Amino acid sequence: MKSFIQKWISGSASSILAAAVVLMSVQIFLRFVFNSPLAWMEEVDRYLFVWSVYLGSAVALAKGTHIRVTFLTDLGGPKCDKISRAFDKICSGISFSFVCYYGYKLAYANLYARFYTVEFMPLVLFYLAVPLAMTLMVVYLIWPAKRRT
Repeated sequence: MKSFIQKWISGSASSILAAAVVLMSVQIFLRFVFNSPLAWMEEVDRYLFVWSVYLGSAVALAKGTHIRVTFLTDLGGPKCDKISRAFDKICSGISFSFVCYYGYKLAYANLYARFYTVEFMPLVLFYLAVPLAMTLMVVYLIWPAKRRT
């Protein structure tokens, strides 16, 4: 079940990033060939990129593939590494929870706001990227996978 959810989130992040790349390519083509860029493409592309980054971060946390600097823990040995990982989990949990809480507050505050250039779309779709990804990261922090070291 957990690997299915990770694959689904990873596929979603990849698809969103691919859509952002296609939109930006079309935007560049319109700007340089026709000298007539579309304003909504740039805004939507920015929001798609934010979604892909946050969902990708949740997947990286679930897989244990975030970058680590291990210089000090390598010097300290296995006990230092264990303490460092525990401290990392505590600090990450606090940070993710903080961002998650205030992210949901910000999303709720913008519940009825609209995109600037795409007026029929609610802006809350953009603001939900952060709290939803942080919720996933808290879940993955509590429910860890086998880490690659």
